[in-house]
Amino acid sequence: MPSRSLYLLVVLLPAAASAQDANPFDQGQDEVYQIEDQLLQQNASQYARVYGFIEGRFEKSAAVPYGKDANGDTHLEKQPFEWGVPAVHLMVQGNLSEKYRYYLNLAAPSAGDADADVAASVRNVWMEAALLGDYLNVRLGKTYRRFGLYNEILDAVPTFIGIEPPELFDKDHLLLTRTTNFMVHGQAVSGDHTVAYALMTGNDERAEAEVPIGADLYYDFQQMLRVGTSFYTTGGKAAPLDSSSSPKGGVARWMSEDEFAVFGGYLQLKLAGLTAEAEYWRAPHKGTRDADAVATLCDAGLNAEQQKNFNCAAVARETDGALTAKAQQILAAQADYSVQTAYLRAGYAIETSLLEITPYAQYDFYSNPEIIREKDFGGDDEAGIADDGTFSKATLGVILRPDPNVALKVDGSTHIQDVNGASEMYPELRVSLSYSWRLESL
Repeated sequence: MPSRSLYLLVVLLPAAASAQDANPFDQGQDEVYQIEDQLLQQNASQYARVYGFIEGRFEKSAAVPYGKDANGDTHLEKQPFEWGVPAVHLMVQGNLSEKYRYYLNLAAPSAGDADADVAASVRNVWMEAALLGDYLNVRLGKTYRRFGLYNEILDAVPTFIGIEPPELFDKDHLLLTRTTNFMVHGQAVSGDHTVAYALMTGNDERAEAEVPIGADLYYDFQQMLRVGTSFYTTGGKAAPLDSSSSPKGGVARWMSEDEFAVFGGYLQLKLAGLTAEAEYWRAPHKGTRDADAVATLCDAGLNAEQQKNFNCAAVARETDGALTAKAQQILAAQADYSVQTAYLRAGYAIETSLLEITPYAQYDFYSNPEIIREKDFGGDDEAGIADDGTFSKATLGVILRPDPNVALKVDGSTHIQDVNGASEMYPELRVSLSYSWRLESL
């Protein structure tokens, strides 16, 4: 039988509630999967699902510390209100037969921007063959890689705790590409115990003929405890992906080449109404900077520590504007560094006859010494503000679910980082309203 998609957890909850004729918030994952099993077994060659998610979001940050004013004190920059519709997704998933299934995920991330040309993009499109039952499945196309707890389910906004993704999947400072092209995966089940694996490769960020490798392995007990590890290596030299803003992968835009790996582990516990999660990741890099790209960064404006890191004092040009040979040599420096990130997240669902209330807390840590602030040049306006590229973030929030398909999330965060040699803090407020829907044809 085809492997199950975590996207279906929310979209099948209404069906589970109807079948059981009970409070929908009382239905657990077992009941949800039982209903999916029945539908797939009865209509294995015809069953299809059309469903999607939409999210509207409001964000406001307090004045952000950056640079120095005329008196030498840290300058505070006011931040505008931000309204948007960051998630609009249409998804189709179905079976061609008992052994073959397909998936399509279309997104319109700029749907809420008044001055943007809204166009749908293909987030995922793949076909999969079950070659040996649940033990061996082969997937080909454009697919989210198996990595940690969240990469495959970030589009399903109503389903998970929190508003923002873990920092390794923040679009401004990704540790690695979210998608790949070829996956072999499977699982073995024995009673309450499940062991699942995935091996992946694709175009990713390779420079030439390198073969990047990704892997994921986890153990699951009764869908209550999951312990796993993920890994990625570029398999040699990698080049930055073409991007007009923040990088779409782990290679910074100002590198001529880079070689890196990502490794770490994750833990998830679901017990009654409690959900607790933890992840840690480390990404060591061995890169070489592009001299002209670095000179552009230096001209764009960096803080004092970043100017030292990028050797901006060496920028010198010929009369025609080209960098001098000496400047080329100094700026094209070796950049060996490590990115680290971790988070702790916990929430507790309180069920009532009217709605489900889930208060939650989260702590994030991120460190990247090879970072700048300006997003237009491939930077990040969180870690890039700090002297050393390090920040932490504490978050408290609540989720209100008047219906299993609707999630109103409100949370506030405090950013903590060193700016101009002193520890600075600034708060941020977010409100997210998301909704999931589905259609079915048999």
